[in-house]
Amino acid sequence: MHIYVSSEKINYFTHIKSLNLIMMSLNFVQKNAVKFTSGPCLILAGAGSGKTKVIIKKIIYLIQKCHYKPKNIIAVTFTNKAAHEIRMRLLKHLNSLQIRDIIISTFHSLGLEIIKKEIIYLNFNLNFSIFDEQDQINLIKKLIKKNIKNDIFFLKKLIFMISYWKNKFLTPLKARSLANSHEEKNFADLYKKYTTYLNESNILDFDDLICIPTQLLKKNKTIRNRWQNKILYLLVDEYQDTNNSQYELIKILTNMNSNFTLVGDDDQSIYSWRGAKPQNIFFLKKDFPALTVIKMEQNYRSYGRILKAANKLISNNSHYFKKNLFSTLKYGNKIKIIIAENEEMEAEKIAKKIIYQNFFKKIPYEDHAILYRGKHQSQILEKIFLKKNIPYVISNYTSFFSRPEIRILLNYLRVITNPNDNYAFLKIINTPHRGIGLVTLNKLEQWSIQNKKNLFEASKNIKIKEIFSIKTFKKIETFISWIQKKIETSYLNPSILLSEIITDTKYISWLSKTLKEPKRIQLSVDNIKILSNWLKEMLKGNDCDKPLTLLQIMKKIKLQNIADHKIKNNNLNQVKLMTLHASKGLEFPSVFIIGMNEGILPNIKSINNNDIEEERRLTYVGMTRAKKQLFFTLCQKRIQYGQIINTVPSRFLFELPEEDIEWDQKYIQDKNSYFF
Repeated sequence: MHIYVSSEKINYFTHIKSLNLIMMSLNFVQKNAVKFTSGPCLILAGAGSGKTKVIIKKIIYLIQKCHYKPKNIIAVTFTNKAAHEIRMRLLKHLNSLQIRDIIISTFHSLGLEIIKKEIIYLNFNLNFSIFDEQDQINLIKKLIKKNIKNDIFFLKKLIFMISYWKNKFLTPLKARSLANSHEEKNFADLYKKYTTYLNESNILDFDDLICIPTQLLKKNKTIRNRWQNKILYLLVDEYQDTNNSQYELIKILTNMNSNFTLVGDDDQSIYSWRGAKPQNIFFLKKDFPALTVIKMEQNYRSYGRILKAANKLISNNSHYFKKNLFSTLKYGNKIKIIIAENEEMEAEKIAKKIIYQNFFKKIPYEDHAILYRGKHQSQILEKIFLKKNIPYVISNYTSFFSRPEIRILLNYLRVITNPNDNYAFLKIINTPHRGIGLVTLNKLEQWSIQNKKNLFEASKNIKIKEIFSIKTFKKIETFISWIQKKIETSYLNPSILLSEIITDTKYISWLSKTLKEPKRIQLSVDNIKILSNWLKEMLKGNDCDKPLTLLQIMKKIKLQNIADHKIKNNNLNQVKLMTLHASKGLEFPSVFIIGMNEGILPNIKSINNNDIEEERRLTYVGMTRAKKQLFFTLCQKRIQYGQIINTVPSRFLFELPEEDIEWDQKYIQDKNSYFF
């Protein structure tokens, strides 16, 4: 007798077995976090508590147990790297079609998706370009007076203010009316010029990608209902890093059913300078009274002593929800505080400790991370490490797409996909050299403004013959004709477009003459090959990602997190040097936090503003990167503005439990006195 079992039943039993195995790998609190699927949920996930695992397993649970369709689930992260990791780990439990249907993206990618779908309701074209911070700086230099063009502090402050106003949903006119000082009024006027330029060039910046869809959803009930019906379950990672507009977007998207899980840790909120508001955790309880809070406090990363010290430190901050990390791992050695005479001796002592551990304890160099408050602190470390032959790598977060040879090619692709992009047009019209100089470009710009046309349209207009010589006009005409042919190629055969641009412009030959040094030339050529291969892969697609158009790829490139495309080799046995901000999300067996002096950590700006809590959170983040060993280092004297000054130890050192720390010199335990 034969018993027939349908493939649907086999799949069902397979899913149940898989789900049972998944749930078995979770602790009690993690299981509760995964199973809670009805109503608003906040998971307070302490450092090293397995938050990514919970997010991934909750997505699987929603599909296999709660029968959500993948297309109705969205998971939002803050980096493309995190989104990619979630996709790859889901691939072990779901098929590629299911994973393709789930929206796993950054906030900016989600905003971009809403904009693309609802473009007919907006006053710009679908082929818009996206500005990054470097684009913003270059444009603002163009808009402001010459005498402050190179004042990077002024430029960054202005960009911060523009971002602040946008995330408060303030127009340039409204920002001007609320300005309280001459500087703010000046900034508001520049905000207006900046906005006008972007609108005329069909360009959006990163803030627009959140603010525009949020305002659209607020104003248009039909669109709002459409997206609320589409997103039946929302998960957000690193919720503590959300700013005002991101929180507003979350509220609008979840308002209908309030089925969401937000995962965050207010103790790890360290991005206020980017607009992040840890208060958003507090606002949740007010906006969603039925909110369920689940605390994940078991840490799987660090030894007990490290966690005890971290808990003691962070307890000095105010809290909306209290939590206390614990570990079932061993207790571990005491936390060492290393005191040096000056910065050079500080680096020498760190080097000596690392060499000792590498030679006698066989701890590889790659197990060590040195974390610091400011990038400048790495300079002396580099000097000493080179002298001592200690291999190291600096995690400086230079984007692959910001490299000059790559940026120029991307500007070509920007013009081809969005001819209205005046900024990119000016960057490529004479790169490589075509004999179209600044005088010509200034005339062309003036003519385009007077005739209310973008530069591409102006360059095509036969009337510009009146302002240029025949020779100059022919050069512009030849360039425009070539761009138009490349636009055709972008539609017909986009996979060959980049190679055609490189060949037609004799780009490699021009780079070789410009760079001169063989190593730099080879590195640039290698980078161009990486870009070319990456474009072809994106156009083709794979098991997890659908094929993209060239326009979609250009937007995706701009949305790549800076940290996602570092050129590095993770297999090298090197000490890791990085800022405390850059260390977030990472872990290392042995961690040094250096510069533990007042004025450095906490930094002088925070001390002057009486705003110490974020500096304490930053120290807490650094401490909880350590798995087995934790060291603090500080100096008796430092060089400041060319003068040697006496220093005071960081107040944070006195907030650690005395019984768990070990100083390498005798001291007077009084944080208000100089103790050496």
